[in-house]
Amino acid sequence: MSKSNDLSVFLATYGPSFGRTAYLLTGDADKARELAGKALVAACRRWSAIRYHRPADAVLRELYRRFLGATGARSPAPDGHPLAGLAPRTRAAVVVTLHDGLSLPHAATVTGLWVGALDDELRRARTHLRSSHPDLFTTPSDLPTTPDPPTTPDAPRPPDTASPWTLSDAPDTAASPWTLGTAAPPPSAFPETFPQTFPRAPGHQDAPAEDRVLRAVLLDLAAEMPHTDLAATVLNRVATRRRVRASVWTFATVGLTGTLVAMLAAGLSAVADNVNEAMARRSQSPGGPGYEIPGPLPTALPDPVGFAYPGYCRDSDVDAHDPLPCGQWVLTTRSGTEWRLPDARAGYDAATGAYMPLALSQDGHRLVYQNPQGRFLVHDLPTGVVKEIDATAGDGEARLGSSPDGRYFSLSFGDSGAGAVLDFSTGTTRTVRGQGVEILALDDDGTRVVSERRDATDVPGHASVSTLRLDGGRTRTRGFRVDPALVEHGAALAPDGRSLALVTADDELVTMDARTGRVAGPRTRLDEDDLEVVRVERWLSRDKVLVRLWDREDVYLTEVDVRTGEATVFDDSATDWIDYSDPLGALAE
Repeated sequence: MSKSNDLSVFLATYGPSFGRTAYLLTGDADKARELAGKALVAACRRWSAIRYHRPADAVLRELYRRFLGATGARSPAPDGHPLAGLAPRTRAAVVVTLHDGLSLPHAATVTGLWVGALDDELRRARTHLRSSHPDLFTTPSDLPTTPDPPTTPDAPRPPDTASPWTLSDAPDTAASPWTLGTAAPPPSAFPETFPQTFPRAPGHQDAPAEDRVLRAVLLDLAAEMPHTDLAATVLNRVATRRRVRASVWTFATVGLTGTLVAMLAAGLSAVADNVNEAMARRSQSPGGPGYEIPGPLPTALPDPVGFAYPGYCRDSDVDAHDPLPCGQWVLTTRSGTEWRLPDARAGYDAATGAYMPLALSQDGHRLVYQNPQGRFLVHDLPTGVVKEIDATAGDGEARLGSSPDGRYFSLSFGDSGAGAVLDFSTGTTRTVRGQGVEILALDDDGTRVVSERRDATDVPGHASVSTLRLDGGRTRTRGFRVDPALVEHGAALAPDGRSLALVTADDELVTMDARTGRVAGPRTRLDEDDLEVVRVERWLSRDKVLVRLWDREDVYLTEVDVRTGEATVFDDSATDWIDYSDPLGALAE
């Protein structure tokens, strides 16, 4: 069975069950569809990584994480919903154990709550429901009334052969929320290599009568959720619509030459044609079948830009001095409209292999780029005002950056030496001198985090070393030595102007005091699920950092809480299609 067929079968078979779980949590059908849909999209984007490793687990983790998050735990509609009076954590504990049928240890891994906390929440739920809904504890006539079991270990159970994705054994299969629907394929249709998704939970027939009654009530309540087929929506969101232009340019920069490059480009061009045709994009153009070239940037653009990407020319190399319209930078606004930037070099220069950079301010209203004449310009989109960074291009690859508020813009060339910072408010450019200078981050007051790298002959175990320092603005430090690997993925300066977010050589996100070099707080592993770090993007708040990751196919934005070390997928549908090196601008508020 193909990967895509596996996913479609999984969605068609179990998608409605996730909808019912979401309905019990939210108490509203529309909110349940939204919650289940987002959880499925977030998890199934990593289908190749999770398909053999408990995919239902991954979806439930996303579902409960989003529900228990700051914006997701809204109380359900109060009209007749017995769980309406329960706190979100308490409601989650009831649903995951009684409706979803998971044991406490397993429920803890799905919800992120400690086993002891779940047990406490269940006791609170029973106490509250006894007083507020005593009718729930009236035993239905069709419910087995076997006495509570003794506290002896359960007898071994035979292995489950029903489905590789089944949540639990659920002895009361007629009422189980995870039984296969009538449209599901027979068990033999599933790959035998799929492991049992969930370890066995204790049978609900062995549970206390009180819990068995509550489970029956929850199953009846969940059945009120209208049948929801999320498969088409999720598949559409998950479908790979990567712009092949990035793949062509990426391969060109790793030294592939001659016949190999020609063969690779031809193959990728064919893939691009298929992708474009499948996307049913509009009319014929130099970009290839189905690729429509956006219109030129208007004089004033009040709509903030969410991200930018280089256009794709099917049969043409990128000319650094005269880029074709199909190969210019494309700006995608938060509202979804696209505009091309006629005066900007985009992608990779076919002659030199140099990357043609662009950077966006975090509010999406300003950008910095290199024009065909080699000058570096800062463009204020709402007004159309353009100012130049007064600096000579170096020999290395240009790296551009912006302060969070878009007042300051940096330019550096790594090994070639000096960098420069433009104050857009005054139009003044200041030179940043040093050896192998890279400006890693800028603060709103003009403070810059500068890395200098030099070859080392006197430092044991190091062929080169880097020195970090703060200068400009109101803060200056003499600097301290760090391993060069610590700045390979860039850095982000916190709103307090002091804490730096960096990634270690072991792919751990750490925070460092930019004045002393002291590393503090928990370390967060970022290379799970075969993901690789692309770069540290920015601070989202006082406690959260945004990091870009990829699996050599798709790119993911992950937010890391530096207080707890918890990493979660960043939910912003407007940036679902960013690629490896696409500049990021305004995010969802």
